[in-house]
Amino acid sequence: MKQIFIILSVALFAVSCKSSKKNTPAPENQTENTAETIIAEPKAENTSKKANKKAITEIATDHYALFNDFNTLSITADVDYKDKNLDNSIKADIKMEKDKQILITARVFLFSAKVYLTPDRASFYETFGGTHYDGDYKFIKDFLGTEVTYQNVENLLLGKAFYDLNTNDYQKIKSNELELKLNQFLMRLVLGSKNQVASTEVTEDKSADKLVIQYPSYQSSDNIYLPKEIKIHAMRKDDVQIRIDYKKVSVNQSVDFKYKIPSGSKAIKI
Repeated sequence: MKQIFIILSVALFAVSCKSSKKNTPAPENQTENTAETIIAEPKAENTSKKANKKAITEIATDHYALFNDFNTLSITADVDYKDKNLDNSIKADIKMEKDKQILITARVFLFSAKVYLTPDRASFYETFGGTHYDGDYKFIKDFLGTEVTYQNVENLLLGKAFYDLNTNDYQKIKSNELELKLNQFLMRLVLGSKNQVASTEVTEDKSADKLVIQYPSYQSSDNIYLPKEIKIHAMRKDDVQIRIDYKKVSVNQSVDFKYKIPSGSKAIKI
């Protein structure tokens, strides 16, 4: 059970990426289907750096124009989690104050867990084993081998490009595909017809580990463009699959971000 909440706390996929520590709104329910099969490495288009930068800028303009501003979001979601040992469905409430804080509350039978994230703090507790973690994002970097920030987590939940399109060195390799090299990781971004994220694929150098994050459909709620469904498939020794279905979305309503680690909870090291 702890593994589920760790995954949620690191943007729902980051810890599954490595096999070990060492190594304008769209119509309602618009659908973009993508395949999980990783295609053979394509050759980059023969374009100059200037032409590539111009193309990325145009894509970024279209992509970020999809997302209207907001103050708070409250999302009710169904989360299906499956690995070789577990096959569970849980209810999750996701609350977000833009650029400031995220609170995720998940429930399984009589047990619950909360994940609380701010730009400076990453924390969670679970009542099943009576444990908690309260610290910073360093543990994510230890697992992933590259920086992951609060903004990255927020982007994933909102359906935005995980790493900013304007400030990172993306390369356009096809009309709807971008690549970004980060340390030992290669991220491939596949875009839909409106330059929305259709899928993100992450591979690691010298490893068979592979990650696919898909956004099969989007929705428009109170003029806010959001994913309707997120599918996460971490292909590694311990195969993990997660499906998140946003069932209900409330925008700019009063949201309670109350978070307190229960007394008697035992601190753990990740």
